[in-house]
Amino acid sequence: MNYQLIWNNLLLYSLQIGLLVGVAALVPAVLRLRVPRARLAYWHILLAACLLLPQVRPWRREMVAADVQISTRILSEQPGPAAPRPVPWSEIALLLLAAGTAGRLAWLALGVWKLRRYRRHAQPLEAATPWPTPARLFLSAEIQSPVTFGWRRPVVLLPVRYPEFGPRVQQAILCHELLHVARRDWLFALAEELVRAVFWFHPAIWWLLGEIQLAREQAVDREAIRRTEARDEYVDALLAIAGAERLGEVPCDLAPAPLFLRKRHLKQRLVSLFKEVGMSKTRLISAFAGSLLMLAAACWMVTGALPLAAAPQVANDASGVTVDTGGAELLHRPPVMYPEAARKNGVSGTVSVQVTLDAAGNVTDAHAISGPQELRKAVLQSVLEWHFARDAAGSTRQVAITFQADDAAVVPSAPAAGGAAAARLKPTAAAGSSGKSFATLKSITVLGLSDAARADLLSHLPVHQGDALNNDALIQLQQAVHEFDEHLTFAIRMDGEDGASVQITAPGFRIKVGGNVQQTMLISQPHPIYPPEAKAARIQGLVQLKAVIGRDGTVQNLEVLQGDPTLAAAALSAVKQWVYKPTLLNGDPVEVQTVIDVNFTLSQ
Repeated sequence: MNYQLIWNNLLLYSLQIGLLVGVAALVPAVLRLRVPRARLAYWHILLAACLLLPQVRPWRREMVAADVQISTRILSEQPGPAAPRPVPWSEIALLLLAAGTAGRLAWLALGVWKLRRYRRHAQPLEAATPWPTPARLFLSAEIQSPVTFGWRRPVVLLPVRYPEFGPRVQQAILCHELLHVARRDWLFALAEELVRAVFWFHPAIWWLLGEIQLAREQAVDREAIRRTEARDEYVDALLAIAGAERLGEVPCDLAPAPLFLRKRHLKQRLVSLFKEVGMSKTRLISAFAGSLLMLAAACWMVTGALPLAAAPQVANDASGVTVDTGGAELLHRPPVMYPEAARKNGVSGTVSVQVTLDAAGNVTDAHAISGPQELRKAVLQSVLEWHFARDAAGSTRQVAITFQADDAAVVPSAPAAGGAAAARLKPTAAAGSSGKSFATLKSITVLGLSDAARADLLSHLPVHQGDALNNDALIQLQQAVHEFDEHLTFAIRMDGEDGASVQITAPGFRIKVGGNVQQTMLISQPHPIYPPEAKAARIQGLVQLKAVIGRDGTVQNLEVLQGDPTLAAAALSAVKQWVYKPTLLNGDPVEVQTVIDVNFTLSQ
């Protein structure tokens, strides 16, 4: 998962929301949209627009091609343990945001649990009202402000002081809460708190949700006064609930339920009640329509100024292929393949193609201008399916595709070692009788032992350099080596008709070979495949492997010294299939230790 891309898009999205809310907040004042119900609808549409901003425009998508380069070099020293992969700061930031969201959701769940607990401890109330009462009424000693919640079976919790109010004040409070029930406001309040939980870090969202809550209460206030025709008593009810807070009683500020009074809204609600301003139907419709047009224009403007970025479109071009579009942006294209016959024959070069684009950016015609004939067909097959961005639509452009044959794939034949084949012989296989000599011992080579152990071993051998060899001497020599260390490997090599060399090798012994020499020994080299998820996440870089190549030329052991885990897995999968020609030391195959560098690079 590309955490950096997600983080960048989240920052851009947050900026889009901030700009949109900042611009759209001025619209009601400019158009004098004063009716609370119209303002509430406008704020709800603005909130929906904030959530839908990522869908307003297509996301910006880059076109990325990839290449993998491989090299080997000598291992000069034993590396220490691989350093742990550092956690990107973008991933840490996203985890913190997710933790904040989880905390807000937990707080919301706690509020719902508190409402259920208040309901269980409350006492039923029978109250006569001039309106139908779809909700059940309860008196609760744990709250100081009326609370309405529930959808299918709505509940209105009233403070225990409710019976102490006058009949008209009671009627005003109850009318307010029943209007919330009829409007299904609890569902809206719950959805708004879910949005707050997701965008808990965004001050523009908090401000917008506060305006929605205020407009909702102002709309309910006006409707309640219209039904009760008791403005003064309604104001008395608001002040009475506010007075409970001033006397030190703990307010019931629960997130998932609309309250009769939030203290921070008291002033605005009183001003709205005493300075009620009406609007004609025509003016209201025109102002609301104008506000929606301005909101739509603001959405288009902020998404154009701060476009979100989609995961890059990756073209899985064959190894050695480089695409140059001349600066034009591609929306998508199929990969360009390297014809196998051309690769084997070492055909390289650049194919220039002239393409004609239609009004949508699709390639309608293409013809090769220059380049090797063996490569043109593969280029045209891909280019005819390319789709350019709209800024290049309706034009004729020239693109260039470069093919570079992989020189490492051509492995020269290995020269013979000293003109004689290396051999491992059983002592009894030598010609002649047990007492008749058949060769002179020219050299004894000991590999993998310390100088002291080597000298000790040579002193225990029954034969030495310059001695005549026969079957009995070889048997004694092999027994002496085995008695010294049963894990040592004994091999004899015939040098001409009358000479022989003996090599004694310790287990695990391997030589270190330079990269250029070892590269020429490759027989089979499957190319690493660039992981699609790494391409999409734009992950690139060097993967360094320590390799042990066995006596038979196969890769015996691989260890990752450094590199991204996703890229390292692809490098390991390919390199472990490599096969080398056996490396000979004094005519005998030996293990080789080397470092292989696999470089994954992305290009536009």
